Amino acid sequence: MLRVEYFLLSLLMVASLLGITFPIRETYPYSFLLAEVVSVIVVIWQWRLWHFFHRPLKELNNALKLLQHSDFQSRLLPSPHPVVNRLTVIYNKIIERLQKERIQQQEQGYFLEHLIKASPNGIIILDYDQQMLQVNPAALQMVELPLEKLVGQSLGAIENDFFQRLSHMPKDKEVEILRSGGRRYRCQKSSFIFRGFPQQFILIQDSSFLDAQKEKQAYSKVIRMMSHEVNNTVGAVNSYLDTLKEFVLKDTEMQEDYQEALEVVQGRNQSMATFMANFAQVVKLPEATLETIDLKELLKELVTIYQPKLDSLGIVLSFNIPSDQILVQGDHLLLEQMFMNIFKNAMEAIEQSAVQEQRALKVIWNPQSRKLSIWNSGKRISKEEEQQLFTPFYSSKPTGQGIGLTLCRDILLKHQWDFRLYSPEEGAVFEILLK
Repeated sequence: MLRVEYFLLSLLMVASLLGITFPIRETYPYSFLLAEVVSVIVVIWQWRLWHFFHRPLKELNNALKLLQHSDFQSRLLPSPHPVVNRLTVIYNKIIERLQKERIQQQEQGYFLEHLIKASPNGIIILDYDQQMLQVNPAALQMVELPLEKLVGQSLGAIENDFFQRLSHMPKDKEVEILRSGGRRYRCQKSSFIFRGFPQQFILIQDSSFLDAQKEKQAYSKVIRMMSHEVNNTVGAVNSYLDTLKEFVLKDTEMQEDYQEALEVVQGRNQSMATFMANFAQVVKLPEATLETIDLKELLKELVTIYQPKLDSLGIVLSFNIPSDQILVQGDHLLLEQMFMNIFKNAMEAIEQSAVQEQRALKVIWNPQSRKLSIWNSGKRISKEEEQQLFTPFYSSKPTGQGIGLTLCRDILLKHQWDFRLYSPEEGAVFEILLK
């Protein structure tokens, strides 16, 4: 369009000049001849000016097309035209800088993406509408929900206590969230600038393992000191009691009461020694020696051991493991000890339950998710108890010592298996996610 307008303007100038001098061509022939010469010069000049201005515009149009197609590889060729050459040099420098920045951003983007995926900490990135844009694998494992149910949803829209807490979490402030299985998560909401606007993300750190190590270091020293003092005292007292048993009283009628009293005292001493031995068992838990074992066979052996007790209590066992084998890397002795504690706690819960009509214990294996569930029909676990169950030496039983679940927690942590003990609609279930 610009070319047509330019040529029309040139034609108008020449036509005006010739139109003015045409009527006087006979009277002033030299003037008319001069007008024709000037018209030719004007046309040549206009043509030269057109090429002078059109070439930069053409190169600029080519540059715009390259930018429009995001072509940062192509460059403009140098030109003898000074304006075009200057434009070419500036354009090539800008494109080269843009290409370097783009490559740098892509490399940083790829690095950040792989870093987020490989991070042991959970990361949830929110979009500008506070909806979940990206959730890394560690966070998916922590929340135990598939990615499809999270992306595009707001935190408050997920019917989960963990996400409800995250949705009300203040920015730039660390919050600790305690979940079932004694899992502690340190969460912090922060933001970064993306495309000129602040975008929020949530960092979730599983501090359970480190906290468990710190707790164990703290109570191990106390238990060792107590065990040493109690065992020395109990040993000395029992030795004196054995000596006293050899004495015969002058009053023979008191002899039987005397011996009985010594037996009671010695029995209490033995109970105290057993009590301390149970606590020491937590401290002396060995490291896991991993080997390939068949978890199904181990569970079948334990079921055989506990079957008479189950029958005597009227508990119906359901052993639902469709797989031929459940091969895992684990320590046979530690896992056997752990499952014995789980079965023992399940039977005690069923025995103490107020509902006596349907006594049931179910062992369920999900091969797709590799989740082992041990469900019992005992009393439900409250939310408050659920959060405290795996706290060292905490027990919801009146005479409990809180050692069994502490042992289970330590064994599971040594195997790096996720676990959870909670109540669904009925009863209670111990879930273990095998790796």
